[in-house]
Amino acid sequence: MLRSALNCHPDVHLAGETHYFDDLRQRLEGPSSVVLSPEPASEAADYFCAISHRPYGHDGDPALGRIGRQELQQRADALGGTADSYFQAYCVLEAEHVSKPIWGEKTPRHIFRIDDMLAAFPDAKIICMSRDPRAIVASYRDWRNQGGFDFEKDPGHIEALKAERERVRRSYHPATISLLWRGQTNAAIKARDRWGPDRIFLQRYEDLVAEPENTLKELTAWLGLSFQESMLEIPMLNSSYERYDQRQGITSVAVDRWKKKLTPEEIRVADRICQSVMEPLGYEIEAHGGLSPKELSLWARWPMAVASAALANRKRSGGLVRYIYRRALLALGK
Repeated sequence: MLRSALNCHPDVHLAGETHYFDDLRQRLEGPSSVVLSPEPASEAADYFCAISHRPYGHDGDPALGRIGRQELQQRADALGGTADSYFQAYCVLEAEHVSKPIWGEKTPRHIFRIDDMLAAFPDAKIICMSRDPRAIVASYRDWRNQGGFDFEKDPGHIEALKAERERVRRSYHPATISLLWRGQTNAAIKARDRWGPDRIFLQRYEDLVAEPENTLKELTAWLGLSFQESMLEIPMLNSSYERYDQRQGITSVAVDRWKKKLTPEEIRVADRICQSVMEPLGYEIEAHGGLSPKELSLWARWPMAVASAALANRKRSGGLVRYIYRRALLALGK
């Protein structure tokens, strides 16, 4: 939603999820500042051309992307020919295709790579969104595509979406998603403490939907941009519950939806894991008391759920052991 609002600004275009810093950058051999040899350069070109065809994880075809291989490679070479040059070239070309001078990107997983991003792009600014963890749990559990893709033009995309839905299903457990939320939130707070509020902006979803105009005015001022009324008229994208709508606008209808969607046991699990981080951010605890038999049963299924999630995401992790270790430390606040 925030990406859509910023993309309505006449000067800004944020590319969709690339997962570059947590995926391709981790898989390429050698420092990211070294000029790529032909084989890894070809891998980088395929990676970005594929996500210019379909979103990350949807089996895009590099030959069918909006951005052509030659165009991407030429721009990356002009920027230095490193792995980071391919990321920048992709984002810049995406922005140029809609005639926008300011480029950026939105990948939630990059919350764990802020130090890497700011080392690579010292002038960058980073916006970290937070939302009630119970809403995140509900949204993840019930995720499904709600429209916005042209299946007549690309019928093979349907199968890719089915596979993505299966990956999400196998990844779900309220404890897993709650720990990820806790790790992500700790990472954002840690980054702001290290890099300062001039570089890292923490934005609550609930504040944005409650007062969208005032919130976006504050955010655009922080970015050094002028506020535009058009930023309030955004499409509904990537909702687990509402159909795609080209002119949905910013609405608070989803703020408390989790109270009706989650079971009492799922709420209890999320509260127990996230409580120490939730309360300083203004999220009230709903569940209290001891463990019920149903909640104990939910906890007992967690080890198998962790194994299932690890297998389902093994191709997206850039090194599974390192991936899990990094997130576990942040979930513990380290």
